Amino acid sequence: MIRISRQREDIWTRHEKRVLEIFKLALKMLREESSLPDKEDEINRKLCFLVRRANGDLQNQHQGIEWPITYESNNQPDADDVTRSTRESKRPDFQWGVCDTNELDPDRRDKFYTIESKRLGSPSSTTWILNKNYVVNGMKRFVDPEWSYGKSSHSGAMIGYIQDMELQTILEEVNTNAASELLPNITISSDGEQPDITQLDQRLDREQIQPTPFDLRHLWVDLKHHYQDKDKTNQQIEEVSKPKQTNKKPRTTKKSKDGEPLEEEVSKPKPTNKKSRNTKKSKAGEP
Repeated sequence: MIRISRQREDIWTRHEKRVLEIFKLALKMLREESSLPDKEDEINRKLCFLVRRANGDLQNQHQGIEWPITYESNNQPDADDVTRSTRESKRPDFQWGVCDTNELDPDRRDKFYTIESKRLGSPSSTTWILNKNYVVNGMKRFVDPEWSYGKSSHSGAMIGYIQDMELQTILEEVNTNAASELLPNITISSDGEQPDITQLDQRLDREQIQPTPFDLRHLWVDLKHHYQDKDKTNQQIEEVSKPKQTNKKPRTTKKSKDGEPLEEEVSKPKPTNKKSRNTKKSKAGEP
């Protein structure tokens, strides 16, 4: 009888632990950047390079991961899908693979830790509600068969970029949206709250995706200091560039009927005395 060492028994657990450690280190680096872009895709790309750097630092301490992380690559084929499925056209933000040597079936040996990233905070527009988007276009992708993020894996993660608002307020809004989508609440891990990065946990029941239940980890990084400075700068630029009001505008308004400015009156050139004087001169046969 072949005995499997305890180190080999927990290949996935060890892999997840190292992935989260690397991302926490990379998110600290992200906080220390001199400036950050506003858009999610551009932040993700910057984070990808920082993850590689963080992994290199930990590899020097024999705590990193030998296999490279993949950025915006399609879900990989799964042994349970006889033909190409819709999920294979979907692209998680990050995937980090590991070879599970405990798995006897070679078709199931490669497993992937899936990570999706979203912004958190106030709505960026009237139609793009960040804290709702985190749930609808983030968390749900781990339970929706069409997306099937984390299929054949026991856990995965989401990154939350906090651009404004307090963490507790964001958490309440995210959980409210989660409840409306029949998803369980996220809770702060017992040792997850730190000054800059907070780890939260969530257990999902996935009726149509195996395995279930599925543990979804959340890493929220506080980036407010980057965007508060931008808001102040943008406000100052708007104030400087705003045209000053002159006395001409009130006079134009007085000429309008029923209190509404008339485009004809605004654009119509005013008659001047020069034209009248020129007209008088033309009577003598001179222009």
